[in-house]
Amino acid sequence: MSDTEGASHTHGGDENEARRAMEEARKRKEQQAAEAIAEYEEARRAEKEKETNDIEQLRQKREQRRQGRVDDEKRLQGQRAQEDARRKAEEEERKRKKQEEEEKRKAERERKRQEAMKRMGPKKPNYVITKKEDGEEVEEEEPKKEVKSKEQMEQEKRAILAQRIHPLELDSLDSAKLQEKAKSLHEHIRNLVSQQYDLQQTFQRLQYDMIEMAERARQMAKSRRALASAQVDESFDRLADKYTGAPPKIRLCSKYERQTDSRSFGERLGMYEEKSKNQPSVRRVHPIALPMPVEDEDDFLY
Repeated sequence: MSDTEGASHTHGGDENEARRAMEEARKRKEQQAAEAIAEYEEARRAEKEKETNDIEQLRQKREQRRQGRVDDEKRLQGQRAQEDARRKAEEEERKRKKQEEEEKRKAERERKRQEAMKRMGPKKPNYVITKKEDGEEVEEEEPKKEVKSKEQMEQEKRAILAQRIHPLELDSLDSAKLQEKAKSLHEHIRNLVSQQYDLQQTFQRLQYDMIEMAERARQMAKSRRALASAQVDESFDRLADKYTGAPPKIRLCSKYERQTDSRSFGERLGMYEEKSKNQPSVRRVHPIALPMPVEDEDDFLY
């Protein structure tokens, strides 16, 4: 019995030891798992903080870029406004200059027209009429003609047209009189058109004649210039007229040379004489008659 109890007691102690070992192993595993979870959570928290910081930095950069785009847009808008203002100012300046130039041209045309009217006006006499009144001479000058403005000329033109153009007064006319009036107006228009055609033909013919005469005048002037350039200088020579028995004058240099020869007559004469003395003598060679070759006796006898 004692052996059995000791064995059971030993077996029970081993079970307790094993249970304690298993409990310790389980606790170690739980502790390791808790430590791993804590490390994972710490790493996850650090990673999350890093991601949060990165996202915040990206948001800040995006906000900076947006603010930069807003600033650039404002700057470009200001530049566009300045460019538009400058362009408008240039356009206004161009229009003002163009208007000033147009006014200057109008003033110049008006001045030329006034001058032409003055030139085309009636000429004043180049003399002064003097009259004697009570023994004193009085000079009467022709009154100056008033120069009319453009508005006055336009009014005179309208008045003349109103005098020449008569109203038709068709209210009191019946159909027969209206037909007669239309026929008379048609005949008058036909006469005016025929007169206009005749005047146009006359103008064209006169213009052609003037052009032809001008061309003939140019041709005649051209031919006269050619004849004048081809004529020989036959001016009067006093020396030749005085010494009629002397030989004609010899020109020792060309009259077309740009630089006149400054040598005297004796120097030039001596130069030509020296050249004539030093000329080599020419020996004449007389031809020698050579006998003709005889090829055949019959030819020689013939």
